[in-house]
Amino acid sequence: MLLLTGLAFGVLGSRFLRVPRVVGYIFAGILWAPDLLGGPLGAETTEWTRSIVAVTLGIIAYLIGGAATVTQLRQLGWAIVTATVGKVSGSFLAVLVGFALLGSAVADVPGWTLALLLAAIATTTAPAAIVAIIHQYRARGPLTTTLLGMVALDDALALVIFSLVLAAMDSTGFAAAIPAVIWEIVAAIGFGAAGGYVVERTARHLPEPELQLVGLLGAIVLLTGLADAWHFSPLLAAMALGFSTRFFGGAHSEPLFRPLEQLQEVVFVLFFTLAGLHFAPGVVFSHAGLVVLYFVLRAGGQIIGAMTGARLAGAPRVISHNVGLVMLPQGGVAIGMALLLTGVPRLEASALVIVNIVTATTLLTETLGAVAVRFGLARAGELDQAAKISETENTR
Repeated sequence: MLLLTGLAFGVLGSRFLRVPRVVGYIFAGILWAPDLLGGPLGAETTEWTRSIVAVTLGIIAYLIGGAATVTQLRQLGWAIVTATVGKVSGSFLAVLVGFALLGSAVADVPGWTLALLLAAIATTTAPAAIVAIIHQYRARGPLTTTLLGMVALDDALALVIFSLVLAAMDSTGFAAAIPAVIWEIVAAIGFGAAGGYVVERTARHLPEPELQLVGLLGAIVLLTGLADAWHFSPLLAAMALGFSTRFFGGAHSEPLFRPLEQLQEVVFVLFFTLAGLHFAPGVVFSHAGLVVLYFVLRAGGQIIGAMTGARLAGAPRVISHNVGLVMLPQGGVAIGMALLLTGVPRLEASALVIVNIVTATTLLTETLGAVAVRFGLARAGELDQAAKISETENTR
């Protein structure tokens, strides 16, 4: 039912309302949420959803890692770095200051604790929504390349910030958190890079696309499981897997992405309908003011920060004026960070409020954010450019 209603909502919304298909997928998931139609049918967001979300996010991260070549990253390197740092800094400071001043009236939760934790979570971006829209509208150009590079770097920086803030809140201090942060990043990049080398070498003996697909899925699932068992970032590891596969394969690496690209839409339907299943009307109404405040502060901070960072690097206007807007979506990574707080004894009261705020805000960032991504790419003139480039190459 999730696949079928997701397909129907996505196609109808795109055709008649001119919104990205991911918006329809999310609302299809909301329809089957436990508090709505899913209740009588026994639909629950239990253990079975976590494995699917982890693997689908791994597939998306693999495709992100392989989307940009080394040459493209060299051309836009400083713009990607400074825009990402500006975006992360802007969203962190805006949410921190805004909640410290306006959002402290929450029972049993100290104002600065809530502000600091929400600020750390605000730095993340949802790669799934961004990649889904790029895929749907076949976008290509400097803004698209910058966007994909920023998604990878953004979540790495967000991981560092969140780990340090969590360590400080847990009274172990920043110094104690540094080894764990280093392990999460270095292990993720190391295992991902090594996996990319093995995948590329093994694929030479598997010329059939069907067999390559099995190998790719197996590698992503294995890497995701190792990340969960050995406590390193599965998202960063999958991105490193895709990037290293592209790097080691060079001009011959495209067949190692095409089989998964054909599965992208199935992955997107699953991921976003499952995200919609977490919708709880009571959560939205009980924290409506904080949800709106978080959304506005994060959006404003990151748009201004990303624009400032891109300008400092001398990025073209088409990048600096759109890059903050197209990074608005936030979803699975933020919810995952919020859920981690429930395991920290001293943060139980804060965790309950934060999970509710982030879960409810995800619906805004994934829907309105998806529309913002399409608008920014359209304003940059990069929609359908992949199709035009393909036609030109075929003509030649």
